[in-house]
Amino acid sequence: MFKIFIRLKCWLLLMLLISVNTMANDENLVFISYDASNGLADNSVQIVRCTRTGRILIFTIGHVNFYDGDSFVHIDPSTRDVIKLPGYQGGYQLFFDKYHHLWGKNMGVLVCVDLLTEHFMPDVRQVLRDMGVNKPIDDLYGDGECNMWFRSGKQLSDPKKGKTFTIRTEATLQDVDLYADSLLMMFYADGSVGVYDYKHPRYLYKDDAFKTAEEKDHYAQSSILCLVGDRYYQIRNGEETAVLMRYDVSERKWAKILETPFQMRDLYPKEDKLYIATERGYMVYYYQTGEVKHYETIKLSKGRSMTPNINSLMFDRQGGLWMGTKNRGLLYAKAYPSPFSTIPTQSPEAEPYLKLLDKQTARKTTLPYKMNCYLSDSRGWLWTGTYTGLKLERPGKPAQIFNRKDGLINEVVHAVIEDDEHHIWVSTSYGVARLYVRNGEVSHLEVYINQDNIPSDAFLNRRAAKMDDGTIVMESLDRIVVFNPAHFQGEHFGEMVLYPKLCRLMVNGVFVEPGAKLDGKVILDRSVSRTHELHVNYNQNSLTLTFSGLNYLRPVQTYYRVRVKGVSGYNDWRIMSYGKSGGLVDKNGMLHLPLVAMKPGHYVIEMQTSMWPDKWPVDPYTWNLHVEEPWWRTTGLYILIVLILVVLGALNFFSFNRNTKLRMRCLNDEEDMIRRVRGFADRCVELHNEQLAPTTATERNNLLEDDDLESQTFDEVMLKLIPYVTKHRGEQLRFHAFADQAGMGKGELYVLLANHIDKNPRMLISKLRLQEAAELLRTTDIPIEDVAETLNFVSPNYFITSFYRRYRVTPKDYRKSKDL
Repeated sequence: MFKIFIRLKCWLLLMLLISVNTMANDENLVFISYDASNGLADNSVQIVRCTRTGRILIFTIGHVNFYDGDSFVHIDPSTRDVIKLPGYQGGYQLFFDKYHHLWGKNMGVLVCVDLLTEHFMPDVRQVLRDMGVNKPIDDLYGDGECNMWFRSGKQLSDPKKGKTFTIRTEATLQDVDLYADSLLMMFYADGSVGVYDYKHPRYLYKDDAFKTAEEKDHYAQSSILCLVGDRYYQIRNGEETAVLMRYDVSERKWAKILETPFQMRDLYPKEDKLYIATERGYMVYYYQTGEVKHYETIKLSKGRSMTPNINSLMFDRQGGLWMGTKNRGLLYAKAYPSPFSTIPTQSPEAEPYLKLLDKQTARKTTLPYKMNCYLSDSRGWLWTGTYTGLKLERPGKPAQIFNRKDGLINEVVHAVIEDDEHHIWVSTSYGVARLYVRNGEVSHLEVYINQDNIPSDAFLNRRAAKMDDGTIVMESLDRIVVFNPAHFQGEHFGEMVLYPKLCRLMVNGVFVEPGAKLDGKVILDRSVSRTHELHVNYNQNSLTLTFSGLNYLRPVQTYYRVRVKGVSGYNDWRIMSYGKSGGLVDKNGMLHLPLVAMKPGHYVIEMQTSMWPDKWPVDPYTWNLHVEEPWWRTTGLYILIVLILVVLGALNFFSFNRNTKLRMRCLNDEEDMIRRVRGFADRCVELHNEQLAPTTATERNNLLEDDDLESQTFDEVMLKLIPYVTKHRGEQLRFHAFADQAGMGKGELYVLLANHIDKNPRMLISKLRLQEAAELLRTTDIPIEDVAETLNFVSPNYFITSFYRRYRVTPKDYRKSKDL
């Protein structure tokens, strides 16, 4: 009964910018499997989600796991971390609140994870008390805005917002959501939705999804909810079957989308599709056409296939699809399939490619010793593959050797060929490399290894050829590798947003854990992934910081741009990658940054990550490292600072306390006056379109005759404030803005409003209409009877009388006087 609420974020728009033609279709997805053998705590994945920065969160039975692209870490609860939740007997649900907590409930128990420290909270009841929950709860819910709702009996409340609602049905409340910050939606086990006014807590109406009691009982077991635009999609499960419903909030209509003879477990919207996790693979529902596709069997890497029982699914920031299965661990499919295809050399399909390669090899002569291959490209450049790298010879320029220092991860070059874009491809004893040639120079080198579907075995000498359509063919010991460079994303990947994440910290050769002491000092008071400030002693000055670019699509294509001022080798920006970092970046895209023999001082580590070496779509992230001075250098300074602070605190305590109280009192008075002005403006707006007619002689005199000078001043001020308040309705107003509009000082304005704000607004409405009438008489030829009707006077005679009492002249004479 896990619920998700997804608003389509900016990163989905980014995916549209990247050549969608080469994105993997659902039919072509190939999944990689992660399970306990890879470090996952358990193979039964209940929920999988992606955090804001791109980290993968996995909830297995009894554990919370985090994945950073290289390894899994998990945290375990103890019995004291769990409290009972008697009103909930469903499956796993997770909720993120606004206070760095992750709430999990399952089968009548509740846990809470502190995401700052990445530990289970040992006293969940105290956390609830801190949130304003002071009585036992039966159940809790999280809405799409990360507000937490607590149910006690028939009362549903959000203590942080001071909202309480009464549940008006006997059916079990299963889901809660806040729609458009105005409607509170309550979804019940009988398939109905109760709608409440959120801003003025009151019940509005209820709409039923099912007409018969049989349907209500049949699909009452669990609910999964997802909001897309102004429509809620809801899975309702029975014992063995399920139904997908849709509720249109604006039309107040339920619609049945599909029924299945098996259970559906999760929903996730992406672009124009809704992905559905089921007991038998996954399904895709297309919003526009209503088409439903069922992928019961999925493809796994290395040619396998399976029919997974999927509990949860979601897409990461790069568009990759993640699935949590009941007993097969975690499944991941890349958003973009590998452009490399491999064919066993013994396969009949390989025969035409082998003939092409044989023809290519036949044209070559015997090569000198230690020369594996050569190519004279379209520019007249000579490329030679050797055992120590790739040699380039150009007319009029010195020879150049490309090897490990340039990013070539293996220096034994077996074949070299030019593509249609005039870039150079080489095969080596470990992987394939592409040299980008721009403006007469090699701009950078990109490598492709087994994670790109490249065989791990060595390639053969001179066995590379290009077909007429630009497709390149290479041969390894046992396989043919076929690819077309035109299908590569290349620098388009540079538009993807990657966030660097600090994953591990080693100090003096010891891995540091949150809260653990090293030489008597706690270095991490929170999770390392949430840390941006590091304080170490002067003798804890050799550190290794491990960062992840959270690049699941192509880890080997992770680039880091790093600067640490004051540290040798990092004073200026330095770009590092797997092939060009001296081993600091591994093939999983992890950067292991060593900072050795750091002198006492303050250092700022600046870092960006990208999938292209000259595109950095996000501003640098920073980490502050403080290497503290030895105690004998700082004790006197600390004592002096303490003495100064004590003296200053003593001198300023009383004045600060007094000023604070006066300021708070003034702010409270101003806020109360703003509220009263809003109310006065609202009353004026409500009365503006009513027909104007006096009821008594006293009221007529009060409405049409001016009071004293101060009353006139109040009317003039309100004529300025009412349009301003109406224009900024719903915004937070400041009293100084009122003073600016009125052209008065704050104190003078406050006294004026306090003396007159409770008066009847009809006098002001009457003056405003007569003012509008004078304007019409002055600027138009509209008959006086029409002016009276336009301004909602009960009769022309009453209008003439009112006008005369206001201006001491009849409307007719007033118009004549203005014409002269």
